[in-house]
Amino acid sequence: MDLAIGTVSYGKPVMAPCLIPVEHKSTPNCINAPFMVNGECYKVTAMSFCSPHGVVFTGNVDSVDVRETGQLLGTHSLFPKGASIVFAQVLDGETIKVRIWQQNKGETGFSAEAVCIAGVTAMMLHKVLTDRVKVCAGNQEFGVEWNRETNSVCLIRHEDFPEA
Repeated sequence: MDLAIGTVSYGKPVMAPCLIPVEHKSTPNCINAPFMVNGECYKVTAMSFCSPHGVVFTGNVDSVDVRETGQLLGTHSLFPKGASIVFAQVLDGETIKVRIWQQNKGETGFSAEAVCIAGVTAMMLHKVLTDRVKVCAGNQEFGVEWNRETNSVCLIRHEDFPEA
């Protein structure tokens, strides 16, 4: 993806379980739903712009075995077509750090869709305090802005991301 233009619109996040797809029936959306993997419970929020993703917040993304845990969650039976998994850590009231396990690729330093999904999830779960968040992915930083009135999401190159 070329972010030389500064901002890329991603449109509206897909939250309906049947459209992601994710097998989830207890609430209208799959938000912080428990996924059991090897006897451990992970709270997963499922979302998509183009492809299925799950976001898991953790206290320290550097301590996560992204390859193993990402694959186990991404191929979990609750994701019938599989999913990419984003592990996210809150750094402060406007910044998160992510590590990404991308379906069919393994751990990757950056995926624009994964960064947007992590940013929206952080805002939706009130992990950050604003409707825009700085996302550190690999050795890059991006801004994610979510306009809740229009339900539209933009990915912003860090250099073009206005300070709060």
